[in-house]
Amino acid sequence: MIYRTAILSTFDAYLETGGDTAEEQADQQRERQEIVRDFPFAVMLELAFPELDFANRWCWKKFGPANGECSQRYSEYPACTIDLPHCHVGAWAEHWFVKTDYDFGFNEWYFSQPADYEAFLRFVPSIDWGENYPK
Repeated sequence: MIYRTAILSTFDAYLETGGDTAEEQADQQRERQEIVRDFPFAVMLELAFPELDFANRWCWKKFGPANGECSQRYSEYPACTIDLPHCHVGAWAEHWFVKTDYDFGFNEWYFSQPADYEAFLRFVPSIDWGENYPK
């Protein structure tokens, strides 16, 4: 059995969850607008934490490091081996929005290049919980 719970979603679907207060949603909206300025091609998913880590590892292998503060030291499938706080400059980014259930919620990936965005969309149906979970 393969654990696969990731589904395509939208920023509007995140807003409708009510998981954040109106003020938190406004902050999220501002932060998202800042990211989209540099990475205009966005894909929102609802997914489990292992799927988030699995997808991020795939992005690292395909596109290089994510832009911004590195959170790989907390990942179940780390792509970066540096265990200290640090940042990277990259051609993609990702942002966690809200937890909607136990280890499940909204995350959005952002790409600077349309080809990378398209590659990620093709990869979405393959996102699963990864090799750490029995099949």
